[in-house]
Amino acid sequence: MRCSRLLATILVAVLTNPAGTEAVPVPQEEDDAFSIAASVDRDRITVGDPFLYRITVKSPGNAAIEWPESGRPPEGFDLVSFEHEGPLSGPGGTNVDSLRYVLTLYRTGEHSIPPLSLKCVLPDGTELTAVSDAIPVTVVSVIDDGAEDIRDLKGPAEIPDEVPWYVWVIGGLVLLAVAAAVILYIRRRRNRDDASGSAPVIERPPEEIALEELDRLALKEWLTRGRVHAHYSALSEILRRYLSARYRIAAMEYTTSELMAALNALDLGSEETRAVRVLFEECDMVKFARHTPEPHRQALSLQEGREIVEFTRPPEIPEAAAPDEPADGGAPVGGDASDGGAASVQAPVKD
Repeated sequence: MRCSRLLATILVAVLTNPAGTEAVPVPQEEDDAFSIAASVDRDRITVGDPFLYRITVKSPGNAAIEWPESGRPPEGFDLVSFEHEGPLSGPGGTNVDSLRYVLTLYRTGEHSIPPLSLKCVLPDGTELTAVSDAIPVTVVSVIDDGAEDIRDLKGPAEIPDEVPWYVWVIGGLVLLAVAAAVILYIRRRRNRDDASGSAPVIERPPEEIALEELDRLALKEWLTRGRVHAHYSALSEILRRYLSARYRIAAMEYTTSELMAALNALDLGSEETRAVRVLFEECDMVKFARHTPEPHRQALSLQEGREIVEFTRPPEIPEAAAPDEPADGGAPVGGDASDGGAASVQAPVKD
């Protein structure tokens, strides 16, 4: 009888799964190799207080997990931050992932973090699923319901109708002291400014300034370093500043043609105007046409700039001799050098 039953069972198994037919993978529930553990750092918080909700997932090392949308909080909770750590190697060839949610709630009462369901697929097509436990969370108000130290607001303070007379006196004295300090400060500041401004300001002649700037330009040695454009641009600016100060014209704003017209109106000599025109036209070619002068022309540029300053500088005025000192350096007029006493001064006799 038992043999008949065994044969019948084998026959049913063969008929339901004939040879050569592959088995269809069926999801398995709660496999030990695939599990989810959920926890919180505290289950009682105040309104708006953040807390940590952590999901630890253990899965086979060769499984592919279908993760939820990154950074999406559990339903009903507000997300503060999200972090996914893993996968890390676990015991027995497993992988361990950690999902860290920092959550909060702004509604008091009893709440529950819903279970998280995940699915993973093995290389042979087998699907495994795992579900975490629901976790209760209690949200309480910032003010404890049993607090007994809450008091009513105080009433408005009464302000006296009349201010005592001594308050007015003290306030007036303070204002007078402040006003006196301000006036004293202003006077001292003016005296200091007058003292500093009383010294005469010695203006240097423009030709002296221009020659010093040309000397400083020569020390930069831009031509030997290949900076031809920078050299000629600086040379043009130095000479234009000099001509502006020397002749009181807007040489910095003029084109070369306008500058030459302004200088011709000043009746400069032909040699001076020719030197200015040649050098400024060469500067314009370098600045605007990317022209590179010959080496001997580059070497003459600073010398020609100094010659323009020397040609156009105002003539020096000779110093007048002292009225009581003769031009030949002899003895004073009417003096007697033999008596050793004070020299007598005689009035000139008219014819």
